[in-house]
Amino acid sequence: AHIYLLMGETLEEQGKFNEAQLHYRKARITAEDTKDTSALYTSILRIADRYLKSDRVQEAEELLTKLPDSLEGDDGLELLHRITMGHFLMKDGQLTAARNMLEPLLVDSKDKPDLLAETYLHLSELETLAGDSNKALVYYSDYHNELEKDRAAKQTRFLQNAIIPYNPDRRKSELQLLTERNELAELRLRRNRNTFLITGLLFALLTLVLYIIYRQYQLRNERKVVSLEQTMLRSQMNPHFLFNSLNSIKHYIINNEQKNAVHYLNKFSKLVRRILEASSARETTLAEELETADLYMGIENIRFSYEINFDIVMDEDVDPERIRIPSLILQPFLENALWHGLSSKKGEKNICIHIQRLNPELIRIDITDNGVGRAASEKLKENRVVKRKSLGIDITKERLQNFAKDYQNDFAITIEDLEEAGAPLGTRVALQIPTS
Repeated sequence: AHIYLLMGETLEEQGKFNEAQLHYRKARITAEDTKDTSALYTSILRIADRYLKSDRVQEAEELLTKLPDSLEGDDGLELLHRITMGHFLMKDGQLTAARNMLEPLLVDSKDKPDLLAETYLHLSELETLAGDSNKALVYYSDYHNELEKDRAAKQTRFLQNAIIPYNPDRRKSELQLLTERNELAELRLRRNRNTFLITGLLFALLTLVLYIIYRQYQLRNERKVVSLEQTMLRSQMNPHFLFNSLNSIKHYIINNEQKNAVHYLNKFSKLVRRILEASSARETTLAEELETADLYMGIENIRFSYEINFDIVMDEDVDPERIRIPSLILQPFLENALWHGLSSKKGEKNICIHIQRLNPELIRIDITDNGVGRAASEKLKENRVVKRKSLGIDITKERLQNFAKDYQNDFAITIEDLEEAGAPLGTRVALQIPTS
């Protein structure tokens, strides 16, 4: 704000009044923003004075009313205020009041040549308006004398401060201080630049390390999924099942039962194709999974001489075409029900798959058999000469765990022994699978 004021005063001395007024306005705006009351009052007085010199008395009056009645505390500002008010009273036609305001300033502003010169100029103009040309001439002469004194004083100060090294030791110390400050600033800049560079390199290194760790985690998961799918395929296509199925086909061919052989072979080829297709996909629809389970149970039922009653029950609010589950997820439980629950049971043999929706985000699949139960099955397994190690359930749990990572809800597997009065009635496996 003070720089704008100095620029305005300089331009005004050069006769560039419009540019000077523009700088006074910039000073006022800046002073208002920075809450600099001294610069604000000075800029208002300068703008008002320019209005008065352009005979815009009303606009000058509006500005002067924004100032307090007294500006004590700052001698220069107080004198400038009184000079401007005297100028206003003169322009307003109040010549006596203007004279009473300006004449005391000849004494009060004697130590400030620029303000004293301005006072003489206004008094010269006032006496001209009053008709006293002699006094006007004297005041105008005094105005020029004070103006020359002010210019001479300014030139002297300029020469002393800018050209003549009046105090070499002081200037030398100032130069040394500036040099040290410049070196300190360069040192800080260099240190900040090095800090920024090191921080950037560390951040880039950390990002690279995190990316490598993330990629290793992804690759490990992908390898785990591939391994699970391969193990799942081996468990679905176990040699025992393939051997028995092909043996049954051979039995039909030997006995010349062509229709049964073709029917059995057709089911077997469809099942093998389904298993091979499903092994290359992580997910399938519930409808396709149930169709695969039906094919599997159809082939096994032939080997059990059609003794097994297999049913699929689905609630009405379940849409099997829109629900996706891990592929080949039901076969291990059906195989367990057959070989551990029903293979040694006498009488009626039943397996039922029941699908129900627990809520919009979960479904439940129950696989229930009326076999001998897990306790009796363990005793029978201990007495067998050839013991089959079933890995299907463990693989299925891992596959469900990977499948559930993409959903908000988790999976659950519960196995329940069905009993009545202590007698085993079978086993129920409940699968809770997320759908969203």
